[in-house]
Amino acid sequence: MPEWTWCGQAVPKSEIAFFCQVLVVYIIIRTSVHNLTVGTETQSLWIILLSSSVGYLMPSPVIKVEKDHVSPDTSEQ
Repeated sequence: MPEWTWCGQAVPKSEIAFFCQVLVVYIIIRTSVHNLTVGTETQSLWIILLSSSVGYLMPSPVIKVEKDHVSPDTSEQ
């Protein structure tokens, strides 16, 4: 895995990219909320940016399926 040096320590490149992406998304969210509260003319733009940024940060839902230890095709005798 490629690594970059940051503050004298080796850090994975993917980790730095992730934190930079999250920082940019938080800046977009803050700017969107600010512009919506101020009341600019392009409210639909800021609503779209805000909703897509929040959707990017939220984790994907996962359905947990519990597996039975007994297979469904075995019949009781």
